[in-house]
This record gives sequence, structure tokens and C-alpha cells, in this order.
Amino acid sequence: MTTSCFNLHIFFLFLIFTATTVKAQENFSVLAEPEFSLNINTPNRWSFNFQAGNRDLIYAEEENIFKVRHIELTHFTSYETGFYSKISLGIRYRFREMFDNSNVDEKRLIQQYGHSRRYNALTIAHRARLEERFRENTTFRTRYEFSVEVPLSGLRLDQKEFFIVTDTEALWSLGKHEKPSLEQRLGVSLGNQVGKNTKISLGLQYRYNDYTTTPSSELFIQTGVSFSL
Repeated sequence: MTTSCFNLHIFFLFLIFTATTVKAQENFSVLAEPEFSLNINTPNRWSFNFQAGNRDLIYAEEENIFKVRHIELTHFTSYETGFYSKISLGIRYRFREMFDNSNVDEKRLIQQYGHSRRYNALTIAHRARLEERFRENTTFRTRYEFSVEVPLSGLRLDQKEFFIVTDTEALWSLGKHEKPSLEQRLGVSLGNQVGKNTKISLGLQYRYNDYTTTPSSELFIQTGVSFSL
């Protein structure tokens, strides 16, 4: 219990340090991103995931503001290819135009490979994605994410226990009417197994966008609820 409380204190100190450090940067904005996720597992190798979320701009150009960026709906169909791996096909729709007439809604196709394996207390995961984003122009993007999950008590996650997830993701985007751009994301979140099939999480994700040409920074405050059937 003492170790768990100590780790929680370290986690919250890290969040405060990250928020105050990146806020001093130029071309910086803060956004909120709540999400609800429903996972449906079947007796065979197939599984299904449904997500609903939105993105809100709450700080930009050194001012506190509130502006809804979009609402999005996402679906993944996955097939387990081995003990630790699965391939997935996803589709995402972002409702953007209703909040800003200068934008158009975004449709996105996602092809994904995921590998996740537990090593004692650690769960290490790799995720590779290909995406096609259909907006004003079509953008092609490749993504790779590496993440580590660790329970704060014991060697495994039990009900009503906390866990921490850290991750980093590299992205490369290109399109016919845009220059190639590179982006890096770093995240940390605190989760809790509140029930047998339910998890909640709170975290921060720092994004360093287009750092080879016109860099900008974003800090996302992420909250999530995940329910499994």
C-alpha cells in the first residue's frame, strides 16, 4: 500500500511538471479529449471495438478559451493471429463542419497490427498503423506506438487497483497537396480497474507536431472509460 501511494504521488507530480513546462512554449495549445470505449470479445478469434469521443480546445494563443473541435465515432474489427498479436481494420468519422463551417467532416480508414505481451508485472505493447484521412485533401499516414503498462500493487492488475501506462508514438504524414511531416507523441496515464469489465483513466499526452518545418506543441488532457463484454 505504501509503495502504491508513493507511485501515485510521483505520477501526479509528473503531470503537474509536464503541464507547467510545456505551457511556456510558443505555438502551444491545450485540449481536452474524453472518450468512451466498448469492447466485445467472442469465443473465436474475432473481437470488436466501438469508440465515441470529442476534442475541445481550452487554451491557445496565451488565452483560455473553449471551442469544440469535433465529435468522432470509431469502429475496429480485429482478428487474433497468434497468442499475442492481432490485425484490425477500422473506420472513423469526425463531425467537424457542425462546429466550424470552414472545415469538412473527416473520414478515415485504419489498418492496424498490434502485439501485446505480459512480462511479470509489465505489459509491453507495440502498435503499427496505416491510415488514409479523407478531408479537404487526402492524407496518408504511418504510425508506430510503444507502450508499457504496470500495476501499482503486486504483479497483476486486480479489481479496484490502479495502474500506469506510458507510451510514445512516432507519426509520418504525406499527401499530394502537402509536404511530408513528422510528429512525436509522449503520454502517461493513470487507470483504475473499477469493476470486472470496466476501466477508467486520466492522463496527459504531449504532441510535438511537424517538427521538421513549422513546429507546434499540444497538450491533451485525456479521460477514458472502457467497458468490455
